[in-house]
Amino acid sequence: MGVSVLAAYPRDADEAYFEKMPPLGMLWIGGELRRAGFGVEFVDQQVDGRDPAAVAADLRPALALVGGTSHSRFASFELASRIKEAYPPATVVYGGPHASFAADDTLQNIPAIDIIVHGEGEATCLELASWAEAGARAEELAKIAGLSYRDDGVVVHTPPREPVADLDALGAPARDLVPMPRYEMKMEYLDDVAGASLMTARGCPIGCTFCSASALFGHTYRRRSVPAVVDEVEDLVTNCGAGGVKIFDSTFTLNRRHVEGFCEKLGRRGIDIPWECEIRLDGVDKELLATMRKAGCYYVDVGVESGSQRVLDECVRKRVRLETAEEVFKWCEELGLLAKVFFTLGHPGETYGEAKETNRFIRRHRKYVRLFGYHAGVKIYPGTYVERYAWERGLMPAGFRWSAPYVNDDQRKLFRAPDNIPILLQPGLGLKELRRLRLGFIAMRLASPRFVVEKAKAILKAGAFGKYFRIVAKGVGGRPN
Repeated sequence: MGVSVLAAYPRDADEAYFEKMPPLGMLWIGGELRRAGFGVEFVDQQVDGRDPAAVAADLRPALALVGGTSHSRFASFELASRIKEAYPPATVVYGGPHASFAADDTLQNIPAIDIIVHGEGEATCLELASWAEAGARAEELAKIAGLSYRDDGVVVHTPPREPVADLDALGAPARDLVPMPRYEMKMEYLDDVAGASLMTARGCPIGCTFCSASALFGHTYRRRSVPAVVDEVEDLVTNCGAGGVKIFDSTFTLNRRHVEGFCEKLGRRGIDIPWECEIRLDGVDKELLATMRKAGCYYVDVGVESGSQRVLDECVRKRVRLETAEEVFKWCEELGLLAKVFFTLGHPGETYGEAKETNRFIRRHRKYVRLFGYHAGVKIYPGTYVERYAWERGLMPAGFRWSAPYVNDDQRKLFRAPDNIPILLQPGLGLKELRRLRLGFIAMRLASPRFVVEKAKAILKAGAFGKYFRIVAKGVGGRPN
């Protein structure tokens, strides 16, 4: 048996408002480590009441893998510090999207974190476990691709690691490492049907300016085989109690044959469950949507982002046409597919007039769209073009760094709860303009009785009425500078 590995995932500060989801990336890593003979203990603080520090003290792991996102980064840092304090010999390894793109800042300011893993972590973590088993000699770290670490106080980066070419070789995420029933995921609008998350592919060739997926997983689209994906769906239904599946690929409809094969295989296996996915506007037509609907798809997420074609082409780099969006909205309505359509205002180089075009576009097409994801203010995430744009133009908050405490109180003025992610505020499209646009959208939505009823049901179901009321009240009272 190889050395012991502790894997820990933090509890997000916004967990009361957002559903808990198993960290599939870490579960893939855990499965690979276990298959190679290493002992793995996983503590996901979202659903596991154990103290990871106490587990570390008892387990005495050679490696402690800490995951998390940019939103949960401070919880990840605290988790790393507590594990290190409980068992100092453990090598603490931080991974995930935030770690990958804020490695220098993290290693320079969070002493409890020894190593950062970039991108896909399966092969890198396997090599790290073998390195630890062989004695954890610091001089040997340079031989492992895909790492950042400190050498005499200087941050060192090893060459990047190639993405996993054969995703089927990884098998399915090792969900038995966590208490799956405690996540209590639900399928939206289906009266408490239990749901489960699924990923069928990695990599994105699009490269939207606000997203880091291409940088994290590579520009090459790699998909799992249809039989492997449907095997996982069948296991989720049979052994995990899932009544439906949420596909979290940002590029699910990028390959038509992949989607058609998935739908066909579900039918052949007799798997009749509701499922949802994200679609690209240029990746579907009415025939494909009809095939998906027949196979159980009832709900699709559609990223339109802007009602201005110039903004889509030059500011978002989305590579879609607005006329295509109009067609897709109508097809979804005709086929009985629920569509949640996402729009964001404040993209790099966008003007106030162009942002107003988005509100007008929504107003023109609201009869076709039941659900809107509307964000006034583009979030600045590490590893994105938006982040580079903000740094280069002096648009980051004064004194900001990813490892320093930060609260984005501007969110209140946009009728959202404050968080720890800055938003892009530009000359001519700052907080005052974004607030005005947000108020216009809210007024339009309040004119729809169906929206008011559904929003109230969603808030009550999440048990977050008090929190939502406080957000709105503070937003009304707040005045933009």
